[in-house]
Amino acid sequence: MADNVAITAGSGTTVAADEVVDGTLGTVKVQFMKIMDGTLDGTNKAAVNARGLAVDIPAAAAAIAKAEDAASADADVGVPAMMVRKATPANTSGTDGDYEMLQGSNGALWTAPLGFFATCSTDITRPADTTAYAANDALSDSTSAPTANGFTFTSAARKSGGSGIITDMWICSSNATGGQQGEIWIFDTSVTNINDNSAFAISDSEIKTVVAKIPYTTVADTNNAGAHVQNLAIGYTCVGSANLRFLVKIKAAYTPVASEVTTVRIKCIQVD
Repeated sequence: MADNVAITAGSGTTVAADEVVDGTLGTVKVQFMKIMDGTLDGTNKAAVNARGLAVDIPAAAAAIAKAEDAASADADVGVPAMMVRKATPANTSGTDGDYEMLQGSNGALWTAPLGFFATCSTDITRPADTTAYAANDALSDSTSAPTANGFTFTSAARKSGGSGIITDMWICSSNATGGQQGEIWIFDTSVTNINDNSAFAISDSEIKTVVAKIPYTTVADTNNAGAHVQNLAIGYTCVGSANLRFLVKIKAAYTPVASEVTTVRIKCIQVD
């Protein structure tokens, strides 16, 4: 049976059709419908189903699809990509995994580049005493119940398990005499905090989670003291969260003031 059906309308009109086999109707013909202007190309025809319209993709439309590694050529046919103009990008679909349009502004596509800068800052307020530290004592916020799991650099990474690079550190103290010599021990996961003015000691398992230890010495200013440690380039990957943890180790005898506040700030490049 031929594919096309001749329909008599005046002198007669031929309707393009395709012969298919339907489980219920048997051998039937379904009418072709072109999806764009152009000459029918029998090699690109496809029946939707036996009771629907067969679709023929003209050669020009078929040319839109390109094989992997095919070379580009003059007059290649394609469909212009559209995106939604959004001054501020935001989700437009209802659920994670849904399709949605690309978004852009001022003719540029919104993207999420790597290399976000972030600053993480934590204050440590020591007890209300002036007990002097000996070398290798811990500086903490309590002599009996320090902050659990170590002090936190919150959102050092963009996501849980994310990575980054510490570029530099600023540490300052409310003690205007300065001279606080110490080390900031940074960990990629939670660590057991140490009581203030107790000997600094971490376990064998905890030392395996150390990202870095950064030495510093604060220099006195009019009302306070500080130190800027630069050119660090310390890579890290957070474990179980987007945070880093740290402890403070005093490296030389130091007399604090009551309720002295030590602030530790790290500057990071979040790389994923």
